[in-house]
Amino acid sequence: MRIWSCYATLHDGLPEGLRLKKTVGRLATYLQGYGDLMVATNDWDPAVLERFRADPVVGSVGSPIDGKADSATLEHIATLLPDEWLEPAATGSPERCAQRVLRQFHLGVDGVIMHGATPAELTPVVEAYRRLRPEGRFDGLAPNPGRVA
Repeated sequence: MRIWSCYATLHDGLPEGLRLKKTVGRLATYLQGYGDLMVATNDWDPAVLERFRADPVVGSVGSPIDGKADSATLEHIATLLPDEWLEPAATGSPERCAQRVLRQFHLGVDGVIMHGATPAELTPVVEAYRRLRPEGRFDGLAPNPGRVA
């Protein structure tokens, strides 16, 4: 069995509105769909989820928030979400994002899917990761882990 991390990775070189959409907007959309499960799984405060759901701005957007909300709406929604709910994502400089990706391996995953950005948007993170990647660590793994021999 191999364990993969599907890991939101959004560096600070991306436009602020896009980062809001792909962090705050995406989490808000997940909370709309399966917020109770996320809160229980992460041992988060359910009262925060109730305030989120009761917020008139959240209610006015409908679903999915990440596909419909403008930047001003996302900025408001960001005030409803505790920092620790967004903290696990790889955000910041490309170097910090690369360090966070490497940390996923230290936590025990076998692979990381950098999620939330296009390949072109991830280029600075991939370049930074190349400088950090431990030599020899992945030599025994197939380059395409999805391919069945």
